[in-house]
Amino acid sequence: MTVAAPAIDRSKSTLLVKEGFSISRWFWGLLYAISFVVLAGFFFDGLSYYATPYSQRPQHERYRSLRPAGNLGLAYGYAGSTMLVLMLVYSLRKRSRLLGRIGNLPQYLNFHIYLGIVGPLFILLHSAFRVQGLVAVSFWSMVVVVASGIFGRFLYRRVPRNIQGHQMSLQELETLNRSFADQLMKDFGLSEVQIKRFDQIGYLDINKTVGLVGALGLALLDSWLRATVHRRLRMHYARSLRLPKRQLRKLVKLTEKKAELRQRVLLLGQTQKLFHYWYVVHKPFAVIMYVVMAIHIGVAMWTGYAWNF
Repeated sequence: MTVAAPAIDRSKSTLLVKEGFSISRWFWGLLYAISFVVLAGFFFDGLSYYATPYSQRPQHERYRSLRPAGNLGLAYGYAGSTMLVLMLVYSLRKRSRLLGRIGNLPQYLNFHIYLGIVGPLFILLHSAFRVQGLVAVSFWSMVVVVASGIFGRFLYRRVPRNIQGHQMSLQELETLNRSFADQLMKDFGLSEVQIKRFDQIGYLDINKTVGLVGALGLALLDSWLRATVHRRLRMHYARSLRLPKRQLRKLVKLTEKKAELRQRVLLLGQTQKLFHYWYVVHKPFAVIMYVVMAIHIGVAMWTGYAWNF
């Protein structure tokens, strides 16, 4: 007796969601643009002070406001510290049943990354571009956390997930791959033999035994591979099938997604290993950053600098 594979709602697969033109993508792009413009305004407003040698800064007219314990300096520090603390909401969302019902994981991750980029920039303004002593440990840990976080986001997108952000099982991936093939046969009348032949065009030949370096290299070349596949598929379909341009674009797009799925499934094991090594680097530096930040804030409160408005 054959057991039917579970049906996959293709509309809920991230492999079929074009984030580039979604409302969410526009929202985050606009938010980043506004944030960077505001930060640039703060930077240029205090540029004369930041460009002054440290020994001469006490004589600068903006010293009392832009130094770390000054009015603006503290405001930048509060803003940056608050953002770094709010980054932990993403970790709570992954581990909390209550928050697990609110929103989807990718949006929490977008929020996490936004705070992880903008928050450190406020901290940089708070430090007046001069870090030393124990604070330097927290600052450079923060830099490592931000850099590794960007790389982690890159790896995250290499793992097939549903729209809620949960990794798809192999059975779900096989069902999704089958649904792509069924759609190609239904909408364009392709045979199994043709689909298998077109599968060979999609992306470069990938060996399941490719190492971690090879997997990372293929991931980094993803954009170039997509463009190469697109050209190959268009040329092949144009020669073998007589279709209007609109249908040809739809056929190429669907076949590209099937090829993308095939590549990511073959590299899934290696990508998960890269995730493991990334986590080994990311988490300890994040812990160091938060511990030293807490000590710094505690000392500032104890000495009274935190309230120097």
